[in-house]
Amino acid sequence: MNRFVKSALLFIILFSGVFALGQNSKSDLEQKKKKLLREISETNQLIDETRKNKKLSISQLKVLNKSIEDRKKLIGVMQSEVTILNTTIFSNERKIGELSSDLSRLKQNYARMVKLAYMNKNQQSTLMLIFSSKDFQQAYKRLYYLKSYGVYRRSQAELIKESQVELNTKSTVLKQDLSTKKVLLGNEVVQKIELSKEKVEQEQTLTQLKKKEKNLKKDLEKKVLASKKLDKEIQRIIEREIEKERLLALAKTKKEKKPIIEKPIKPGVSEPKPAVVTELKVTPETKLLSGKFESNKGRLPWPVDKGIITESFGMHPHPVLKNITTYNNGINITTSSNATVKSIYDGEVSAVISIPGANMAVIVKHGEYLSVYSNLTTVNVSKGQQVKAGNGLGVAAKDEADGKTEAHLEIWKGRTKLNPSEWIAR
Repeated sequence: MNRFVKSALLFIILFSGVFALGQNSKSDLEQKKKKLLREISETNQLIDETRKNKKLSISQLKVLNKSIEDRKKLIGVMQSEVTILNTTIFSNERKIGELSSDLSRLKQNYARMVKLAYMNKNQQSTLMLIFSSKDFQQAYKRLYYLKSYGVYRRSQAELIKESQVELNTKSTVLKQDLSTKKVLLGNEVVQKIELSKEKVEQEQTLTQLKKKEKNLKKDLEKKVLASKKLDKEIQRIIEREIEKERLLALAKTKKEKKPIIEKPIKPGVSEPKPAVVTELKVTPETKLLSGKFESNKGRLPWPVDKGIITESFGMHPHPVLKNITTYNNGINITTSSNATVKSIYDGEVSAVISIPGANMAVIVKHGEYLSVYSNLTTVNVSKGQQVKAGNGLGVAAKDEADGKTEAHLEIWKGRTKLNPSEWIAR
């Protein structure tokens, strides 16, 4: 196999792969781009809100970090779109070249046929050709040839027209693709400029915050203490709910059991000890609610209409303080001022609690699951109240010191903490 054939095969394989990727990913990339642009727009609004307060804060840095992260993703999506578009442009350019060559060849052949037809347009010449045949079979063949030649000439004329239309269509598509590519590249440059500006602002904010290390540590200690108090209160309520479920399940089991005739205990034989309950039993109603909640994983609505996740679930490094890690039982969502915090699913309000340093919190029960909404400045529900998904529970608190409005969301299954980001719609 020579070098040319190998190169051609390699090109075909690569081109096919990229083309398939383009077909599958073009709409996905467009959706991602729209989502990222929307998130960046919302983030910029939040940045403007925090900028109104001239005092720098970690909240400003977190929102800025989120914007930088989304902008990097957006640039990546745009670059992928350009790559796919380049493949389409190359394909169209090659096709246009082939069509142009074919059209040129068709026109040349047609010109020769027209010239030949013109030279033999005399009706007498046609008759002489037929009558000069040696026999009837040859005459028939010559007549059939003349008719077929006429049909072929007309078909060639139609083919030229069709090829011209296809060539014009491909040329139009190519112009559109080149125009789209130009716009994409221009937008990419704009986003890169904005990214550079944000990185400069990020660096400046980080430098100034590092000068306030002592104050940041004190604030962190207060937040950790408030978080522990909230965690302890949630654990207490969870234990209460688990005990309630256990008693309900036990009561139901006793009702379903048939009367047992007690056998007399023989002398010298000790009475058997009751069995120890090793696992939690829940009622069928609770299981049904739990199943409905589970089936909506990844599709649950956000607890606020607009917002961005500025602190994720689990362990992560502090954005300013070195060698310090923090743990988040849920997610923190930075939102707009006076934002209403809503229930993510149907359920019953298990508790409304007030935590010093963490404002107020609402806990909603969904079968075996609990959703926790904290850092609320006001609450408009009460314990035992039934709520639907989307019902308002309270208003997110605004930190006047840094201009940040933030809501905290947690999801528990029994005693297990879950990552809310995996449950709410992406």
